[in-house]
Amino acid sequence: MKVVYCVNSLWQSGGTERVVTTKMNYLAELQGYEIHVVVRDKSKKDFFTLSPQIIRHCLGCEKSVSTYRHELEVLLMQLHADVVICVGGTELPFLWKLQDGSRKILEFHYTKNFLVNFVRGIHHIRFRKLHLLKVWLIQQRITYYARKYDCVVGLTQRDVHLWGDPANMTYIYNPLSFRSERQSSLAGKEIISVGSFTPAKGMDLLIEAFGRIAKRHADWHLSLFGSGQDYELLRKLISKYDIEKQVTLNVPCSHIADKLQESSIYAFPSRSDGFGLVLTEAMECGLPCVAFDCECGPREIIDNGVTGFLVPPQDINAFASALERLIDDLDLRRAMGENAHRAVARFYVENIMPQWTDLFTQLTERKQ
Repeated sequence: MKVVYCVNSLWQSGGTERVVTTKMNYLAELQGYEIHVVVRDKSKKDFFTLSPQIIRHCLGCEKSVSTYRHELEVLLMQLHADVVICVGGTELPFLWKLQDGSRKILEFHYTKNFLVNFVRGIHHIRFRKLHLLKVWLIQQRITYYARKYDCVVGLTQRDVHLWGDPANMTYIYNPLSFRSERQSSLAGKEIISVGSFTPAKGMDLLIEAFGRIAKRHADWHLSLFGSGQDYELLRKLISKYDIEKQVTLNVPCSHIADKLQESSIYAFPSRSDGFGLVLTEAMECGLPCVAFDCECGPREIIDNGVTGFLVPPQDINAFASALERLIDDLDLRRAMGENAHRAVARFYVENIMPQWTDLFTQLTERKQ
């Protein structure tokens, strides 16, 4: 089986890059597939380690979309792949049109409403209604293009429903990107959250929640790992609550398991998310999780009251209460952490990737 992944870049530290790398490495090393990855951005060092068995093609981000399309089509005609996968990048509007003989899959790493949810979360935006109309129209275009692919793969069952349960769509959960031989003792007084500093990830909501309980738990600390446009907003919120000694903003970390193992609670404050890969990573390290029950993701990962707490979307007081309940009860943390570590096995790569190989087989047999 020859499979080609088309991505904008692999140098960023996001969940999409981590997941795509995990899947490609599995297919190349454990399934013996011939895996190619076409990267549009200029060649930079990949953030996550890519198997040497994967063949990498860099087409260059300085080129226009029309030039990129032409060069991608030429390359695909040469490769004669069985399956070509779009990961939601520049090629989404046209990849399905290319006549290279392959089956085309759109692998969608966001919830259908991610753009609308993003705009709703931006602080102090002018002409919000106009921006909402604009992104709604973009989402309509994406929906139109998605219908043209042989298969669209979403991240959750809920998201497939949001798309209207189209005949060409299914869902496959993200595979866990690592296995941890060591779980956290949960005795440390550390809360951790990982994600971009953008409106969708809700780090401002997390600081607001922690700020309301921080003085009662002055020996507890909150560490955020990420980067993005809301950095200054987060700093102002930290100053607002006078919790500079209890909250740190850290750059992205490629070995996040080490940080998770040193923590005792994982906080997931997203306003909107496609899946929540880092929730499964935290659970693998034995952490109980607190998450907003946003439109997609957490509700299909967390068993409320068993492996963590789900609280109503953007309910800061409820989030603060859930954090405080875990802060106050070490036995509860340990019970939930143990449950989380057991429950996360369903996301192990060996349990998820057969769904992908079965899909590839079905699509290529249908072609024949």
